[in-house]
Amino acid sequence: MSIMVVRNFFKKVWGVIALNIETTKYGEVDSVDFAIYLNQKAIELGIAVNVTKIQKWLYICYGIYLAAKGEQLLTERPKAWEFGPAFPRVHKRQKKNNDSLNNMAMSVSAESLSKYDEIILPVLKHFGSWTASGLVAWTHEKGKAWDKKFNYDEKYESMDNHDIILDFKRFVA
Repeated sequence: MSIMVVRNFFKKVWGVIALNIETTKYGEVDSVDFAIYLNQKAIELGIAVNVTKIQKWLYICYGIYLAAKGEQLLTERPKAWEFGPAFPRVHKRQKKNNDSLNNMAMSVSAESLSKYDEIILPVLKHFGSWTASGLVAWTHEKGKAWDKKFNYDEKYESMDNHDIILDFKRFVA
């Protein structure tokens, strides 16, 4: 996938979000609820889902929102794990449910999360066909937020929001 295709994708998403920043009030969303909703949307679109893909799509949604709004979308920050950015609470729930978020209940209604479809749907449409290993490679690029925080001592640190903003703004500048 060329950098130009990815850059064009982010420009489109940025434009949609930027237009709605004034009128739409986003708040912090529980990461597990958002992941379950994201999983449901992927299934509705016929996109193959696995543990890694959910984590990376979640990170991309987080990064887009953070770059657009300057504030966190989710209640937890991603950590720099071996296979890229990960949301530990979501991972724990996936593991408890046989590596899946299928058939899990959210603590909020799907309707209340539907306002985030303007972020979720373009992310799934663009990145849904990527393999898990392709998404991991994309998040592991030298100099990106994950690379700056990951260490091989398995001390998984929270990633820096400022670095995440820089990663995602470079596609929309």
